This record gives sequence, C-alpha cells and structure tokens, in this order.
Amino acid sequence: MITSGQPKVLLGVTGGIAAYKSVEILRGLQRNGVDVRVVMTAAATQFVGPLTFETLSGHPVHLDSQWLRSDSGIAHVEEGREADLLLIAPATANTLAKMAQGIADNLLTTTYLAFSGPVLVAPAMNANMWSHPATQQNLALLEKRGVVVVQPDEGELACGVYGAGRMAEPDGIVAEVKLRLQVESKSDLRGLRVLVTAGGTQEPIDAVRYIGNRSSGKMGFSLARAAHDRGAEVDLVHSNVKLPKVPGVRQVEASTADDVYREVMARLPEVDVLIMAAAVADYRVGRNVDGKMAKKRERLTIQLEPTADVLCEVAALEGGRFVVGFAAEFGLEGLERARGKLERKNLDMIVFNDISRSDIGFNVDENEVVILTPDGEVEVARTGKEVVAERILDEVARALRRRRKAGVPA
Repeated sequence: MITSGQPKVLLGVTGGIAAYKSVEILRGLQRNGVDVRVVMTAAATQFVGPLTFETLSGHPVHLDSQWLRSDSGIAHVEEGREADLLLIAPATANTLAKMAQGIADNLLTTTYLAFSGPVLVAPAMNANMWSHPATQQNLALLEKRGVVVVQPDEGELACGVYGAGRMAEPDGIVAEVKLRLQVESKSDLRGLRVLVTAGGTQEPIDAVRYIGNRSSGKMGFSLARAAHDRGAEVDLVHSNVKLPKVPGVRQVEASTADDVYREVMARLPEVDVLIMAAAVADYRVGRNVDGKMAKKRERLTIQLEPTADVLCEVAALEGGRFVVGFAAEFGLEGLERARGKLERKNLDMIVFNDISRSDIGFNVDENEVVILTPDGEVEVARTGKEVVAERILDEVARALRRRRKAGVPA
C-alpha cells in the first residue's frame, strides 16, 4: 500500500465544528512518521484558518481557489497520485452525499474522484442528520465501494443535542489510518470461518454486583476486523465491551463465562480458526443472590466454583481447527507459564502479554506480545493493537500454510 519512504496522507477538512480536531489528527499522524498534505473546503476555512494547517504540515494548503500547484501540476490529480491514503475528517453529511453521487463541485470532491487509493472518512454532524435515511444510504453505498467509515461517537454535540454524530476521537482516527498504511491488504484467510472472543466476562454476585476484570476488548475487536479484512468470514463473541461495531462481522454479546461457553460451542462445528482473546473468568459465584444483598457490618464469604475451560475442551475435540489462546500473565515469569499452557492445553498457538505493565494490555491502545507455537516464538515489540492483530494473523496464516503443505486440511 505504501509506495516507498515516508507514507503520505492527504487530509481533507470539511465545514463543521469538528474541524478543530483535524489539527490534532494532523499532529498525531506526524508523530507516527506520516507526511500530511491538506485540502480544505471553503466552509472549513470558516472554522479553522488555512494558515494553521500550513504552518503545522509544512506544506501549502489546497483550497478551491487554487486548482494548480506551485509547480503547475493539477492539484486534484497530482496530490492524489502522490498520496498513499485519503482521509476526510470531519466528513459532513453534504460531502458524504457528494461523494456517494459522484458530484465534483469543489477541489476536495474532485480529488476524491481522481484518487485510486484507500479512502477513510470520519463523519461528524447533528444526530438527526446522522440517522437520516439519506445519510445512511450514502454511507452504505460508500462502504460498498470500499470507503472505510470511522464510526462517530455518541455524546453531547455542538448543537446541544445528545446522540450519535460526534466525530471519533483523533487518536482513534490516527490508529485507523496507521492500520491501513502499515499493513498491506491480504487475502490469506479467504474461505475460512474465524471465531474471535473479546472483552471480559462478569460473574454476578447478586442483581447489582459482579466479579469482573479490566479487559476492554480492543485486542479481540482488532483481531476480528483484521481477519475480516483478510477475507475470512468472522464471528465475534464479545463480553461487556463498549466499542463501535466491526463492519462485516457477525457479533453476539456473551456477558458471563457460561454465555461465552454456550456461544462458542454452538458455532464450533463451522469454525476453522478459534481465537480466544477474551478474559473469561476462571471462577464464578457458586450461588448468586436474587435481588440485591443488604449491606451488613459482618464479614461476607462468597463461595466460588470453577468455570468451564473452553480452550481445553475445544483443543481436545476432533475437527482439525486451529486454536489460539491468550495468556495475560503478571511479570516476565509469566512467559514460562504461557509456554506451559501451550503444551498443557494442547493449543496450536498462545499469545503472551505482560499485564504488570500499565502501557500495554488492558484498557490501552497498544500491546507488546510474544506469539508462541510448538515450532517457535515470535516477539512483537510495543505497537498499536491493530498492528499486533495483523502480526498474530500472519503467524496463523503461516501455520495454516504449513498444514496444507503437510496434507492436513484447514
């Protein structure tokens, strides 16, 4: 996807209050080694001055009044030819409608039509505009054509309304761009059915309280999206996750360990690859209380009982499926425990990450892992979870190719 040298992103800024966040996006991309050029609509200049983007990017900003570059090149052709990716953030309802219908009445929409590379849009608009059938139809058409939509967040909008339509946070948009830039499009999982689990289960104590963990589900969601992008048919069983839906992936909620067990086992006969990235509780309350327990001053004892070990049960079944486990261990000595789990549970692969560190793992966007298989170990240095997901799937695809060469069906 990236031609050579420093990756180049063409950032389109349209007329909305979220345009000020585009400055943060530009800086975030630069911190990740990306060269950013900017195209602004006339309406966008009413929210943020072109001089801001020109100063920070180090390049002239392209406006509707400037269809020729300083080198006499045609702006919408040459900028698109030189860029690895086109990002439009914010993308207003008006610009999305023009893109969907092929209307090229300004420099940005003309550039979009002339651009042949990957396109990302980060919509931002009023909640009613976002939910309007016309907007949703335009988005569906753009996605069908391959445009990646970074879903907006819910929250208080500039108009004072609470709802969906607030542009995704700059860090999330930058992460999406990094994924598209750093990883070449692959199709090595085409024709396979992949099942991914994500998040952390919650085991009820009573109607209010539960035993849980801090897993955000980000790693599992990244794996599901990456597997889908590589051609797989993907099911995602997630537990107590607050993340945007993954386009093209079938998703189901499974709140408790029992729920995860039931949903995984129900889908297992059709699955070629199982990736258990969820933090499934090892214990549940033996007998939870109906209603809410009254607060008392004396000590409270809760009896715990083990939950079903999905990985062990699946690995023991026949069927030839490829099974990947995760080992979230505390401290570097956990790597040795992960090696033991790989052998003891008869897994095809296990991914170790050190949860003693606050900069990776739970509730953050980055991870650092060791991928263990019976054939060896691969270290993945600290990077975004989207990239970690790709590295894990690289190893899965490599192992499956070895199986096929050995005559073992995948």
